[in-house]
Amino acid sequence: MTERMGVLSSDGRCLQPSPLAARAMLRPAARRLAAVGIGFAGGWAVLYGALMPFGLGLTLGMAEDCFAPCAAGAALGLLLHGLGALSLRSLCQLCALGAAVAARWLLPQRFVPAALAGCGTLTGMALCFALGSSGADLLLYSAADALLAAGIGFGLRKFAPERPGMGTLLVGAAVAAALGSVRWGWFSPGVLACAAAELALCCRAQKLAALSGSAVLGAALCAADPALAPAAAGLGCATAAAVVLAPGRRVETLAAYAGGCVSGVLCVQPPGNAFGLLFSACGGMAVVCLLPGGWLAPVAEPSQSGENAPAPARSAAASTRLEAVAQSLSSLAETVNAVYEGLPRRREGFRWVIDNVHDTLCFNCGRRETCWKQEYTATMAGMEALRPLLEQNGSVEAAQLPGELSRCIHPAALCAAAGRSFALYRSRKEARIHSEAMRTALTEQYSAVAEALGVLSEQLGRPGDPEPYKSSRVAEFFTGLGAPPQECAVTLDDLGRTHAAVTLPRTRFTPQELAALAGEVGHICRRTLEVPQVLSCKGMTTLLFSERPALRAVFGAASAAARGEVSGDAVQQFCSPTAAQMILCDGMGTGRPAAVDGNLAAELTARLLKAGFTAELAARLVNVALALKSEDESGATLDLISVDLYTGTARLFKAGAAPGFLVHGGRVRAVGEATLPMGVLGGVNGQSRVVHLTAGDYAVLVSDGLLVDGAGWVAKQVELSAAAGDAPEKLAETLVQTARIRAQKTGRPDDITAAVLRLEKSG
Repeated sequence: MTERMGVLSSDGRCLQPSPLAARAMLRPAARRLAAVGIGFAGGWAVLYGALMPFGLGLTLGMAEDCFAPCAAGAALGLLLHGLGALSLRSLCQLCALGAAVAARWLLPQRFVPAALAGCGTLTGMALCFALGSSGADLLLYSAADALLAAGIGFGLRKFAPERPGMGTLLVGAAVAAALGSVRWGWFSPGVLACAAAELALCCRAQKLAALSGSAVLGAALCAADPALAPAAAGLGCATAAAVVLAPGRRVETLAAYAGGCVSGVLCVQPPGNAFGLLFSACGGMAVVCLLPGGWLAPVAEPSQSGENAPAPARSAAASTRLEAVAQSLSSLAETVNAVYEGLPRRREGFRWVIDNVHDTLCFNCGRRETCWKQEYTATMAGMEALRPLLEQNGSVEAAQLPGELSRCIHPAALCAAAGRSFALYRSRKEARIHSEAMRTALTEQYSAVAEALGVLSEQLGRPGDPEPYKSSRVAEFFTGLGAPPQECAVTLDDLGRTHAAVTLPRTRFTPQELAALAGEVGHICRRTLEVPQVLSCKGMTTLLFSERPALRAVFGAASAAARGEVSGDAVQQFCSPTAAQMILCDGMGTGRPAAVDGNLAAELTARLLKAGFTAELAARLVNVALALKSEDESGATLDLISVDLYTGTARLFKAGAAPGFLVHGGRVRAVGEATLPMGVLGGVNGQSRVVHLTAGDYAVLVSDGLLVDGAGWVAKQVELSAAAGDAPEKLAETLVQTARIRAQKTGRPDDITAAVLRLEKSG
């Protein structure tokens, strides 16, 4: 069933906002709002009654879009923690926050200048006050805050808080310390929050995360309020019990966690004092019980999740199977050719016609001994004299019999037997030629498909380095949109480029949704991605994301028919995920028959290139298609250029095509030599060449009709237009119109086509 990401009207207009679009608009605001809350917790938190490192540390370590909101939240937390009283410690902290924010604005992506500015300001101001009447305590505490803040900031820069690990633990410690310093009678929100977080991790079967979180959050609670040490010990025992006894099973995990918590608290705290801590812990467990079941679904550990190991294994298995299929097809083609070559050849020349006339007419004739033994030489000479008559007319009349056969007593029967034998001989010869063509086409197809499968097998064998964390983040993103992916893989290729493949149940996307998806997935992968390529097959939709290349292609084309409105030339221009493709095919002749051949060749070549075939393999398959299209002679030239938009490497392939023109560094040169078109021979006689292009360069493909007056003026016009920076469409129109005027003067009309590609910097 096809799903939609939004509600559309019959004319394609969006009637309701897409969830993806709403998420894309709200996500930056949600991130900044969360940064404000985390910063507030960092500014509020006080360790051991004197240290306040989290506000400055979080400001130094948060991402570029979040450090300013985090600093604002930290400043608010500092002010409210003292109930509006501005102490010297708070003043130093506020000045340090301002210095760190200014340094990060002036020198983005640089940690050391921001750390020196923030920590230096904090220590410097404390030193100034210490030299006055504040004493050395302020300087010592501020120096300790500066060192801890630098460590926290470095840890967050090294391990982003969005990624499970140290960054998440540091943020959790700040929140736990802030909540741990708040007590309302028996109730402690810090204990409640820590219990809820640890129990949720246990229910999701994230054992290592639960144990490490229990240790760090417990330490933060103890540092915020030493009276919470029994609670921290109880929560640690509860987490260990849940992880060991019943990880991933919600009810059993809750029971094990509750039992461990009670046992741990009672072991270190008298029962009378333990009720308040247990009450807060029970509040955290109640919060987890109220969460939706989908939020607590077990998640396997990264080492067992299969995101890292099975994907390369599946790629290797698929590569091996494709290679086996390729070898089988190649072996089949070789076997068919070997068997054909080993078959005995029947000598079905004109001598067979003579033998057949003898066997069907002369064998029972009374003059057989005389004609075929006594006068054998004369009879054979007469039979050979019939050959030109039969080849010209297909039959022979009695009056046309040569003198050597005038003694035949059955002249009419001889003429009829000779006509029938020659017709049978000719049909056998045509069948043999057709069988030879079919065998050649079959083995050529097998060989081409085998080579194509070999190329795909090699590509699958090099799937790139997997990015399991990014893969899981992208999978979570699509799950949040209501479309859980069947498969999701983010990889780095050999050149360090990011690629992502997401397979979903069959879903339709609008261009706006695809663009929004590229932005969101690119944000997760920290790369700028192109709009994904969409592949749909058997109820599944696969989105292929690729990193935005350094170059982009601008196309232009123009054409003029020799007679009427139908041109035998066909042009295909498109961009695959990594390359720009431009194809020009010129059908033999003019008019509709040539248009059929040209369009067939261009369309088939484009489809094969999009499927991953190389130019040479595509040309071989198209050659077979043209050869078997009809009994009439068919043919078309193939002119192809494929430009890698990441490196600028251009691959040209020509089969019977007219010379093309390349403009590199402002200078033009012609490329290509004369060869036979496709569909004429059993194989393809093509030429390949590799060149390097950069931004501002042009590639021009033309049909032979445009070169009716030579190639010199074309090269000059291309160079002048390139120097003027003309758009590809304008250059193509100029070439076609000028060539049409020149062709009218020479009186040799032909289809005229020009296809132009210009490379520009992507951005």
